[in-house]
Amino acid sequence: MSVMPSARVAIVMRTRNRSLLLDRAIRDVLAQSFTDWLLVLVNDGGRTSEVDPVVEKYRDELGGRVLVIHHEVGRGMEGASNAGIKASDSEYIAVHDDDDKWHPDFLARTVAHLEATDDAGAAVRTEIVYERIVGESVEEISREIFCADVRAITLFDTLRHNRCVPISLLYRRALHDEVGYFDEDLDVVGDWEFQLRVLQSHRIGFIDGEPLAFWHQRRESTGDLGNSVIVSDTAHQDFDRDVREKHLRSYVSEAGLGALLYITKHQDREAHHFHNRQNYSEGLLRELIDRSVRSEERLRLLEEAISDASLVSLLRRRYRRLKDRLLQR
Repeated sequence: MSVMPSARVAIVMRTRNRSLLLDRAIRDVLAQSFTDWLLVLVNDGGRTSEVDPVVEKYRDELGGRVLVIHHEVGRGMEGASNAGIKASDSEYIAVHDDDDKWHPDFLARTVAHLEATDDAGAAVRTEIVYERIVGESVEEISREIFCADVRAITLFDTLRHNRCVPISLLYRRALHDEVGYFDEDLDVVGDWEFQLRVLQSHRIGFIDGEPLAFWHQRRESTGDLGNSVIVSDTAHQDFDRDVREKHLRSYVSEAGLGALLYITKHQDREAHHFHNRQNYSEGLLRELIDRSVRSEERLRLLEEAISDASLVSLLRRRYRRLKDRLLQR
C-alpha cells in the first residue's frame, strides 16, 4: 500500500472465525456519533468466509472507511494489533475486539477528552456483560461494573493488575514512536504490558460516570468463541509472571539487587510473623471453643440435677399429702 488510509481515529478490530460477533461489532462501530474513523479489520488466521460476507453486508454504510487485512497464519492478538496500527494513519487509536461494544458516544467523549488535555490516553468506566451463544443468537445473562473502585488509571494500581482493558481505551498514536508497539512475544496480557510502559512517563485520563465501554464475556464458550481471559486463564498467569520477570531484570541491571534483597527478606519475616500470630489466634480460638463445649456440658448436667431434685421434692410432698389423708380417715 503506497498511501495508508487516513482518519482521525483508527479502530483496530481483531477477529477470527466468529462472524456472529463480528456482525454485532461492525454495527456497534457504525452507531458511533463520532464519524471520522477508519475501521481496520484484521482477520488473524481465520476463514475469509467468516469476514468478507459480513463486511460486504455493511459495505454501503462503511463506504471507504474500512480496510480488511487477512493473515493466512495467525500472528496472535498483539501481532494483529500491530498490523492494523501500521496499516493505517490516524491521530488516535482504539482496539475494538469483535466481541465487545461501545456506548454510541464513546469516541466522541474520548476524542474530546484528548483534545482538551495532554493525557496520553482516555479510559472510560466499563461494564462486564456476561452472555452465552445459543444457536445463531447471543443471550445476555447479567452485568457488573468492571473494577468499580477505579477512579483513575495509575501506574501504582496497574502494577498489580490491568484495570483498563482494550475496549476501554482511546490513545495517541504518537505513543508507539516513544514506547514501542505491542509486544508480539506475549500471547496475552500485551495491552497491560503496553500500559505499564506508557504509565512510566505519561498520564492516562479517566472518564467516570455511566459505562461507555462493554466488555463481553462468555464463560461457557471455548475455542474461537471464547474469551482469552477465560479460555487462556493459565496463559494469563504465565505471561503475567514473564512480564514481571522481564521488568525486574531490567530494574536490577540498573539498580542492583541490594534493595530488593532487603525488601523480600523483610516481607518474608513479616509473613512469618503474621503466620505465627495467626497460629496463636487459631490456638486461642480452639481453646475458647473447647471451654465453651465443656461449660455447656456442665450446664446440661446441672440442669438435669436440678430437674431430678425437683422431681424428688415433688414426690415427697405428694407422699406426705396422701399419708395425711389416710391418717385422717
